[in-house]
Amino acid sequence: MSFVTYYGCYDHNAEWYLIELALNVSASEILWEDMYVPEPGVKREDQQAPYLEQYLNEDGTAKLCGTYEVPKGQSPSSRVAFFLYKVPAPTLSTPYGEFPLAAGEAVPRRLEGLIEFEEP
Repeated sequence: MSFVTYYGCYDHNAEWYLIELALNVSASEILWEDMYVPEPGVKREDQQAPYLEQYLNEDGTAKLCGTYEVPKGQSPSSRVAFFLYKVPAPTLSTPYGEFPLAAGEAVPRRLEGLIEFEEP
């Protein structure tokens, strides 16, 4: 069984990607600490990790909880959105596989105004 049922990498703006993942794991089982952008010459603890993780409903049209919260309950799957700063690295490494960081797609209308963003 594949852990990832959907992956999207969108151009949020000139500096940030918006990443969307649908996973066959519950929100409490997502291994955020094991998601990062490998960059040559950068220590693992200094490599970029997901920023502003947000949980979505199954079809990605509504948020399940506040931006800094984890949804209650034990749904067997999760849909999440988060940001990554655009660095010269080709992939996002996760426990669920490696995914390309090459946007080109615009943020889908269903996510516009739904996903909260603030500069760090």
